[in-house]
Amino acid sequence: MEFSAIFTEMGWLPAILLSLGMMFVIIEAFVPGFGFFGIIGTISTITGIVVRIVNGLNVTQSLTLILLVFAFYIVASIFMVFSAKYGILGTTGLFENKSTLKKDYDKPEKELRKLVGKSGKTVGVLNLGGKAKINGKIYEVMSIHSFIESGAHIKVVGIQNHTIMVRKWFE
Repeated sequence: MEFSAIFTEMGWLPAILLSLGMMFVIIEAFVPGFGFFGIIGTISTITGIVVRIVNGLNVTQSLTLILLVFAFYIVASIFMVFSAKYGILGTTGLFENKSTLKKDYDKPEKELRKLVGKSGKTVGVLNLGGKAKINGKIYEVMSIHSFIESGAHIKVVGIQNHTIMVRKWFE
């Protein structure tokens, strides 16, 4: 009887606040943004719980409601992580771990290793990845720094998975 009273005697305001709050938090989990839905959802959920408690729940019922909402969020989080790894979310661009840079797979690793120690110049801005001219040829490169401006001198410091790694070089 006590458990069912949590929901059967709930008014429309706490029901709407709890429902919208849970829905907004789940939307935030699947559609990352600036946190608008997460913040509004959390505030709405907490407000719904408080309004329901003020409308006449005893301590046991209040704790039960809080634990149910918490359990809902835990299950939703586990579902999201599982779905991102194995399910439909894992095939979306939202959760992919692939680089958008074109790798120089057409060149043998030996040929790329010969570039280690060579210097060149960036062709455009390197915001982690971009292009550089080394030994008169343009290559796709990745910076070990976070940013290298266009036309800067660079030096090849290594090859990692067919990717030429460079750093800024001062001549």
